[in-house]
Amino acid sequence: MEKSKTVKLFLLFFIFVLLFLVGFFGIKISSGDQISFNGSYAGASLYDSAKEDYKVDTRQQGINGKTIKSKEVAKENEFNIEAESIISVRINPELIANIKFSKNEEEKLPVASLTKLMTALVVLENYDLNKKITVSKLAMAQEGEQGNLKLGEALSVKNLLYITLIESSNRAAYAISEDIGEDKFILLMNNYSEKLGLKNTHFQDSSGLNSKSYSTAMDLAKLSAYLFENYPLFREIISLKEFDLYLDNGQLHRKLISTNKFLGEVNGIIGGKTGWTSEAKGCFMVVEKNNGSSDYTIHIILGAEDRFLEMQKLINWVNSH
Repeated sequence: MEKSKTVKLFLLFFIFVLLFLVGFFGIKISSGDQISFNGSYAGASLYDSAKEDYKVDTRQQGINGKTIKSKEVAKENEFNIEAESIISVRINPELIANIKFSKNEEEKLPVASLTKLMTALVVLENYDLNKKITVSKLAMAQEGEQGNLKLGEALSVKNLLYITLIESSNRAAYAISEDIGEDKFILLMNNYSEKLGLKNTHFQDSSGLNSKSYSTAMDLAKLSAYLFENYPLFREIISLKEFDLYLDNGQLHRKLISTNKFLGEVNGIIGGKTGWTSEAKGCFMVVEKNNGSSDYTIHIILGAEDRFLEMQKLINWVNSH
């Protein structure tokens, strides 16, 4: 009996110490399906161990929700970025992430062709990349001529994925989804969102043209990091400024030109994806290799009139602080 009492007292003391540490040091305890970097969908979230380095004070800049030390506040004349939502996340080789800057990062917004990031994940997880898909009338009816697709031509899933990510072709994205049925494809997109813990994300199409699709800068950063860490083909495709796409018979189908103008032009940029619709405005994800380290940073901008200008401002500011 005395021994049992001692054990109970010890357990109570241990719980008290644990609660004290959680409160004092800000240790985060999380549960549920969250993104991991070992190829599975369970484990520690990218952001469970993230330290938020700084956020802009809403009273001084009007763009975020937490008060911070005055020395860390970006003054409006130093940094004024015109976008609805922003996040910059630096990730080290141990896959610990530091949120370097954020603004409205949990706000649900249309994300235009950044939707194609999830399209890529569904393809990489479920498709035979060598399978041929014939371009249909419905695919050709999609907005935009990127990729120079032609009615009735057959292209491999891999080639269609290159066209989807490099030139942001809505027709290529639709052709991929149509192969298994658009409804089933969209269901898979939303299932993966749930598995990855993207709680503020929902898709209605594979291209991003549907304004009822939405996500957040935070969720897109998680998705981008997951793809970047786990799929070498994704890393390769989004790094290409140009790519000569050849058919099986050796004929050049098209020289693909990336919509990401930063590739080869802005120092350190090793990948990215653009998006734009009238509802979403300019959306942009870039991956930046940090000089002198093995770290990289994922920058996301949503709802910008000039996505390239605002992204350049964000990169410059983050790298100088």
